Amino acid sequence: MSRGYDARRKAKRQRARAAAEVSRRQASTDSRRPAMLLPVFAIVAILAGTAIVGLGAGSSSSRKQIDQEVTALLAGVPQDGATLGSSDAPVTLQIFVDLECPTVRSFVESYLPPIISTWVRTREMKLEYRSLKTDTTDEQVFFRQEEATLAAGRQNRLWNFALTFVHQQGEHFTDYATDAFLVHMASQVPELDMASWNRDRGDISLFKPIALSIHAAHARGMIFTPSFLISGPDASSVKDEIESSLGRDIQALRLEASGDVPILGVS
Repeated sequence: MSRGYDARRKAKRQRARAAAEVSRRQASTDSRRPAMLLPVFAIVAILAGTAIVGLGAGSSSSRKQIDQEVTALLAGVPQDGATLGSSDAPVTLQIFVDLECPTVRSFVESYLPPIISTWVRTREMKLEYRSLKTDTTDEQVFFRQEEATLAAGRQNRLWNFALTFVHQQGEHFTDYATDAFLVHMASQVPELDMASWNRDRGDISLFKPIALSIHAAHARGMIFTPSFLISGPDASSVKDEIESSLGRDIQALRLEASGDVPILGVS
């Protein structure tokens, strides 16, 4: 591992610690999480009637465009929980992400659409969403947003929720993913039953798959997001072709990222 790599990694961790310290100081004078959450319908009503700064990037027109792009990208592609694509696809690509990571946003905007159109829509590969905390400074915030994502998956809308979140990331290394922010993201997901989603995201059983995903990533040395794990028949020419294509995409992503070094693992 190069000295440059170590320096970038150290700098990123220092920025995260600094941001976390600011959050802790603010918490001493401001109650950041109420003892009881507002009912989901009350929060939606507040959002509808009040101009709240920071809930979703950009204007209402840009958010509408994001909604249209996400819907078009996923239209006609089957979802089953955390999986996007046909269950019969011979190759599986696990994607480990932190929804607050700017490199994940770069991947989603520039590289995910051709992956879906080239491999997922042709039933040659399916994608599986996996959680990996890297950029979210507060662990509780990270688990809340992941639980919200998996809860959308119970209605087979996980990828809609995740991509909507990523497209509307807030300022890096800040605790912008409040409960109201999560509700606002969910409200943009087509055909998502908000009452069921709100109930499901409080299910403590969602903690386990998130923790197991983080453990699996760390066991393979994955410390940056997005990182990838591809699996399928060892003798498959399709797998080899996908692996080669993904390798080029990841190398390009590394050059774009500020200190992140996504990796592609094979099993």
